[in-house]
Amino acid sequence: MMEVDKLKKWLDVAQQFQSEKFWNQIFNENNRPSSNNNLSLNPLSAVNEFFPKCDLYETENELIVEAEIPGLEKEHLQISVQQQILTIKGEFKALHQNRKYYMKERVSRSFKKELILPYPIFVQKIKSEIRNGVLTLTMPMNREEVEDIPITFDQSNPE
Repeated sequence: MMEVDKLKKWLDVAQQFQSEKFWNQIFNENNRPSSNNNLSLNPLSAVNEFFPKCDLYETENELIVEAEIPGLEKEHLQISVQQQILTIKGEFKALHQNRKYYMKERVSRSFKKELILPYPIFVQKIKSEIRNGVLTLTMPMNREEVEDIPITFDQSNPE
């Protein structure tokens, strides 16, 4: 009986892949799901959110980002920081003209990853390096920009 249940589940999944709606959602990037709770509606948006895989950590005076970007040329990469949001955009160009492919698993695609930085940084002093398919950004923290806002209590109006 257990095998029949597995077969039913497999058939349900197989049917989903055969539906025209499923493939339209994959190839139509403008078709974003309305809520982030249901990422299964559009697998492409889920892939974009998690790619490239990044680590963000701090040392004594710096924030460090390490991003996996295997095979990406620096000419196809753009990095920007605006109001403590680091944006990494890029494009993998894996399809080449005049090649006779026998197998094609690596796709050409664009990506955009945004990371919210926990501290302001000195944008002019960012260092970037690509080594072994990993982009490393070293960003000196600007702790002078972090200000505590004093909170005052209005004691004249007891309710």
